[in-house]
Amino acid sequence: MILDLHVMKKFILILLAFVVALPAYPQDIRVTFSAAGAATTVDSVKATNMKTNKSITLPGNENLILTPGTGIPTVTKMVDSGIIYPNPFSGNTTISLKIPTGQSIIMVVHDLAGQLVNQLQFTAQPGWHDFILSTGKAGIYIVSIKNVQAITSYKILCSTASPCGNRIIYRGLSQNPSTASTGYDLKFDLSGYSLAYSNGDVIHFQGWSGSFSTIITDAQPISGNYVFEFASCTDPDGKNYSMVNIGRQTWMAENLAYLPQVSPSDTGSDTQKHYYVNEYEGTNIVAAKATPNYSAYGVLYNWPAAMIGDSSSNSVPSGVQGICPSGWHLPSEAEWKILENYLGMTVADVNKSGYRYSGSVGRKLKSTSGWYRNGNGNNFSGFNAVPGGGRWFDGGFTSPGSNAHFWSSTENVSLYVYSRSLHHSVDAVYRTYDGSPRAGLSVRCVKD
Repeated sequence: MILDLHVMKKFILILLAFVVALPAYPQDIRVTFSAAGAATTVDSVKATNMKTNKSITLPGNENLILTPGTGIPTVTKMVDSGIIYPNPFSGNTTISLKIPTGQSIIMVVHDLAGQLVNQLQFTAQPGWHDFILSTGKAGIYIVSIKNVQAITSYKILCSTASPCGNRIIYRGLSQNPSTASTGYDLKFDLSGYSLAYSNGDVIHFQGWSGSFSTIITDAQPISGNYVFEFASCTDPDGKNYSMVNIGRQTWMAENLAYLPQVSPSDTGSDTQKHYYVNEYEGTNIVAAKATPNYSAYGVLYNWPAAMIGDSSSNSVPSGVQGICPSGWHLPSEAEWKILENYLGMTVADVNKSGYRYSGSVGRKLKSTSGWYRNGNGNNFSGFNAVPGGGRWFDGGFTSPGSNAHFWSSTENVSLYVYSRSLHHSVDAVYRTYDGSPRAGLSVRCVKD
């Protein structure tokens, strides 16, 4: 048999283009999860793309696939196996799918730009099903097979356009088309759940194991395993708090909500402990805990309540447990600076008072919702600062939604304390060196 060298050369060039072109597109990132510390298993994981605000929750023993920014996933949870032959193909190709249970299926074809090319919806009974796929233009395509629970995806290459244009024809049930009979390998990826991702997006992973919860954020995820370090962060009422690793520090990812007693806003002291719930003006603990502000923002403490008799400290770690759970401590002024610098604030700004704008650290600390006039943050840090407001040193509450305030364990001079504040209108962090101990601020603790 004499080969047409022109045709052969054309086919080889197409294959080379296929091989060369694929790496130019973002590659899937496949991650798994495990536990360490106070728990040995991960019950569930919620992964959130902080740029797109899209999220997915999956069992802790499953895989997560971060897919290219087109949002086309490559997940194979629905079908047991599948074959596309031939691939590459000229004009049309056969898709054989093994459907494990009867279900409604949607087959969708996209090009690599994410544009919809064709789709077909059908009800499938268990068994092998055959389809003929034609494409009206040469190129690389993604074929996705969807049900209500998961998606399977395949990359295919059309070397020559079909005169029939773009179409999918269902051929019906078939025999098991083994790879031995077709001579083609299976063309599908590993199983898992999918979340769209582009280079530079920050992914926020929150893992749960029983009552434990830990957050990991990553701006440069790569394929591999994430280890959730679970630790007890439990107050005397039995509430367990989420935590987040930021650099070498582990912070609480929610405001402390321990409430041994409660005072109205017109009651205060520089030396006696006082506890407040924003906009609650009574003294009944049960009633205070039933308010929406308690659930959303926790408790406001004056400095004596936050310190519980401990002396001022600017050490790293501070060594001041104060109101914090066992194994945790109130952050010193120096520890706040470490956090700010790690998140991008310059050394010069770290040591200034008032608003510091470098690194947009305020935006990285603030939660993605709840802030007045859409002054939300991107929460890239996982700190999840919520706008809980505060109590003025001379009485009365600041409105929740507009600001957040946090104590340190460090006294500047007698009766003046360092603290941090965030505001809805700026992406900066306000550093105060003259805070009044009788003010009511939120508390975040750091792991010892």
